[in-house]
Amino acid sequence: MTSRSFLLTHTFKDVSKLDEGGSYYSDIEIRHNIPWRLSISKKDGFLGVNLHCENKECSETKKWSFQTKFTMKLVAVSGKFFQRTVQHEFQKPEGHGMDKLISWENMLRDYVDEDSIIIEIHADIVSSSGFFEQKCLPNMPADSGKSFVLKHTFKNLSRILEGEYQYSDVEVHYNIPWKIELQEENGSFGFHLHHVSEDRTKTVVVEREIKLIAANGKFHSVPKRTCTFGAKSGSVFLIYCNGIEKDYVSNDSIDVEVRVKIIEVKDVPCLEKSFVLSHTIKNMSNIKEGGSIFTDIQTWFNIPWRMKIEKQNGFLGLYLLHGKSQPESKKSSIEHDFQLKIVSPNGKILSIERGGGVGWDMFLRWDVLEEDYLVNDTIIVEARVWIRKMTGMEDVEKFPGFVIPVGDQEYSLEKWLEMAFDH
Repeated sequence: MTSRSFLLTHTFKDVSKLDEGGSYYSDIEIRHNIPWRLSISKKDGFLGVNLHCENKECSETKKWSFQTKFTMKLVAVSGKFFQRTVQHEFQKPEGHGMDKLISWENMLRDYVDEDSIIIEIHADIVSSSGFFEQKCLPNMPADSGKSFVLKHTFKNLSRILEGEYQYSDVEVHYNIPWKIELQEENGSFGFHLHHVSEDRTKTVVVEREIKLIAANGKFHSVPKRTCTFGAKSGSVFLIYCNGIEKDYVSNDSIDVEVRVKIIEVKDVPCLEKSFVLSHTIKNMSNIKEGGSIFTDIQTWFNIPWRMKIEKQNGFLGLYLLHGKSQPESKKSSIEHDFQLKIVSPNGKILSIERGGGVGWDMFLRWDVLEEDYLVNDTIIVEARVWIRKMTGMEDVEKFPGFVIPVGDQEYSLEKWLEMAFDH
C-alpha cells in the first residue's frame, strides 16, 4: 500500500500547572477513519510527547496493526522548533512517543508562549493489516523504470463554471503525490498535472503524455514533453482543448489518462520559514449562504494569521488572512506561498497551493463538500505557509504582560495583533 499521511496539531495551555507525573490530552481527531490524539507529560524534569491510536481492539480472530512513522515537533511562535522521529506498530489502543523529548527547563525557556506550547505530529502509516481495503496500483509497463499512469473520469462537465476547478484523487507514486486538474476557461477545458508534495527540498523532472479517451475507444493525445516541477507544489500545463473535447465527452463526462516518467529528482536547499495552521470546524451546516466564520488567530514570526471559511453561491470559499505586526507608519511586506487543505475525518483530502493572494472563492462545491468530505457535520481545514521574504518585521521577543499604548489606552500584544485584521 502507499503510505497514508496526516497531520495533528494542538496547543496545550496552562503548561505551568502540569504537575510532576501528570498528563494533558488533546481532543480525539479522525484521520483515515482512525481516531488519534496527542498527549504531553511531565516526568523527571522532562517533557514527554505521545501519539495515541484510539482504535478499538478486535477479537482474537480479527486483528489490526498500523506500522507508523511519525515526527513529534515542538514549535515556538518564532518559528524555532525541536523534533524527533520514531516508528511504532500500533496493535491496540495505546500511546507511543518519547517520555523525554526535551528537558522541562529548556522547553519553558525556548518554546512556551503565554503558558502554552504547540505540538505537531507529522505521521505516515507506512503499512497496515486488518483494516484498510486493499487496492491494486495501476499497471505499469515492464520497462517503465520510474513510470506510472494516472486515470480519472471528470463528471458533470456541463455545470462547471468559468474559473472553477475539478481534481482527480491524489495518488502517491515514488513517494510523491500527484493529481490531475481540470479548469473551465473561455468556454473550453484546460488540463494540468499537479505535483502536490509538501517537501520543498527537491525538484522533479518528468516526461508526460496526456490522452483524452472517448467511450468508443477513440483518443486524442499530445506528444510527450519534458517539464520540471520546482521545489514546491506546482503544476504543468497538459492541454487546452479549444473545443475538441466535444468529440470525447460521453454522458457529460470525459476520461483522461496521463502517463508520467520520472527522469530526475534533485535536492535543493530550502531556506524558507514555514508553519502550519490547523482547525477542526464543527456544525458546518450552521454556515448559511453568504455566511462566513474565522478560525482563531495564531501568531507566527510576529505576524497574526487565521483562516476564513465562507459559503457563497453554492461554493466553499477558503482563505488565509494575515495582519501586519508593525505600525501603519512603518513599511512592511511579506512574500509567501501557501497551501490550503480540507481534510475529511474519513481520510479524503483536497489541497490547492498558490503563491500570494488570499485563497479561493470556489475552492469546492458545497454539495460535494457535504457528500464527500463532511462527517458528523465536521471538517478539518489546514494552511501550510512558506515565507519567502519579509521586510520591516523585526523579530521582537515577547514578554509576559507586554502591552502596547494606543492613544490613552493600553492593549495586550495579542489584542493589538487581533485589531490589525480590522485595518
